[in-house]
Amino acid sequence: DLACAMYDLLIEKCEASGLRQYEVANFARDRETTETVSPASELADGRGIPAYACRHNVNYWRNGSYYGLGPAACGYVEGVRTGNWGNVHLYCDQIEQGRRAIAWRDELTPIQRAGEAAAFGLRMVQGWGLEEFRQRTGFDLLSGWRLEIQDLVERGWGVLEPDRFRLTSQGIRFADAAGTLFLR
Repeated sequence: DLACAMYDLLIEKCEASGLRQYEVANFARDRETTETVSPASELADGRGIPAYACRHNVNYWRNGSYYGLGPAACGYVEGVRTGNWGNVHLYCDQIEQGRRAIAWRDELTPIQRAGEAAAFGLRMVQGWGLEEFRQRTGFDLLSGWRLEIQDLVERGWGVLEPDRFRLTSQGIRFADAAGTLFLR
């Protein structure tokens, strides 16, 4: 209860300061202003992602590619997740020998990729546009995860709109738990 009250206070204070919530734990301004923004329950209003949002986080939540550079860094490109050696000496030895310093590699199946995209995308307040999800993953969110979506709607954690599925202001508190339902 205390954590929820603190979270509510955080949202209230950020909104009063002109910061709009766009992800579970991130807020940003749309532009240089201090005007009050809409309440969190009204954020999926088509305004999209704020101008000053953290672009690398948005890239993660939208299943984008990223490279891991340096010791212990992880990357994700075209459904392949990699992790570099964490030991600096081993990492440098590999690079000096002209090798990639990859310690491990995990290739996801298409359904695993889509499930992760669904799960991570629900961390965004706007959730997933149904057509955007299909274009990015090749899967239909509604037919592929019908029972999971129905479960979240029945719990009051999710809302299915004509063109989008997103978590409610209550559901976003449990985004990690909600997201696990989509993993395959």
